[in-house]
Amino acid sequence: METIYTNHRKEIKMGFNEPINLWFFGDMHYDSPTCDRERLRWFLESAKKDIEERTYFFGMGDYGDLASTSERKAIRSIDAKLHDDTKLALDLLVEKQNREIAQELMFMKGRLLGLIDGNHNWEFQNGKNATEDLCERLDALYLGWLCYFELAVLLDNSKHTCIDFVLCHGKAGGKTAGITINQVDDMRRIFPAADVYVQGHDHQRYAVPADVLIKKEGTIKQHRQFLCRSGSFKKGYMPGQGGYEVGRLLKPADLGALKLVIGFHRDRRDNKDRIITDISAII
Repeated sequence: METIYTNHRKEIKMGFNEPINLWFFGDMHYDSPTCDRERLRWFLESAKKDIEERTYFFGMGDYGDLASTSERKAIRSIDAKLHDDTKLALDLLVEKQNREIAQELMFMKGRLLGLIDGNHNWEFQNGKNATEDLCERLDALYLGWLCYFELAVLLDNSKHTCIDFVLCHGKAGGKTAGITINQVDDMRRIFPAADVYVQGHDHQRYAVPADVLIKKEGTIKQHRQFLCRSGSFKKGYMPGQGGYEVGRLLKPADLGALKLVIGFHRDRRDNKDRIITDISAII
């Protein structure tokens, strides 16, 4: 299934003075000749230094480059003409690439909340896809193409709060910042009350606060939401090489990953005990 929807919930324990470090990474295109291995290595080293009990990760799709949606359709159309040995050789190639990718990400094991499917996603002969295979290697949840993820936080063993994420690999981007963020904003039409909305796919990197008014505990309150694009590690405009960026005259991607820092504090005014969630972005 190309565009499966999933719903997941994860419970974690935190303290009020312990912010969560949450990384979003994707569009690695690890086996592509235009993958910026140096930038990817810099991100991985930074994330390793950041790794601790309060650090978590989401993968946003396109970890490898083989094969795009159109390529998978082409392969299906000639599947009957391919020898079994050819099919096995292609499976083994992707398995080898996944072993390499999993080795790079192994330090995230136990902290990797889940992996979103991308449009570059090989389908094995056994029906499994490359993202599912990576999830098994890294003990991570398989999130499908679109996921509503509820992160339930127990604070000091007494207070609970939840942070809701809507995660999707995403639709095709545009040439302006407004278009790429508007495509993330479209998800709010389906899930209007989440806290963070993230897409990948167009290789841009943004974190845009967008406040709304909601009714909570009988009062109209201002609620901050974030509209995000998770970046990429695929270089464009390399001399002597083509690519979709060149063909569509798109702006270069802002290479790297996205980090959100999520903190909590208590508001005990008016004889009430509330939890205030504060989210900030590091790009």
